Amino acid sequence: MKAPNLLRLAITLPVAALLLAGAACQTSTVDTVQPAEWRGQPNVVEDERITTDRRLARIIEVRGVNEATVSNDLLRVQVELRNTRQGLRRFNYQFQWYDNEGMIVQQATTPWRTLQMEGGEIVSITGVAPSPRVTDFRLNLMNSTR
Repeated sequence: MKAPNLLRLAITLPVAALLLAGAACQTSTVDTVQPAEWRGQPNVVEDERITTDRRLARIIEVRGVNEATVSNDLLRVQVELRNTRQGLRRFNYQFQWYDNEGMIVQQATTPWRTLQMEGGEIVSITGVAPSPRVTDFRLNLMNSTR
């Protein structure tokens, strides 16, 4: 009676190991829960998208752009992005700020920041203008080289 149990165990263990290994190789995605009706009223901005990296544009979707002002009349911009793929995606982004005349408003630094998103994840990135003179912005997205 012990021999069939050992045979069953000898077959079951490798099959279980293969199933666990297969589950570990799957890419992760993100599930999201949010209110069905939003209480906040966003100031949605119509945007123009200038795409130079078509591969990144197919992976990272810009879902919306929202503007507000914060202390001292500084422009705050929030951009909602979604990773349309199942796998992890890393890219860089940078805000540029412009005044009424369309001139760039210089900052001490305009850093590129790295963002990492899981498959299906929705993320909001926010930038705050460096000066009250800022009236417009541009968001640059670039594939990460790392």
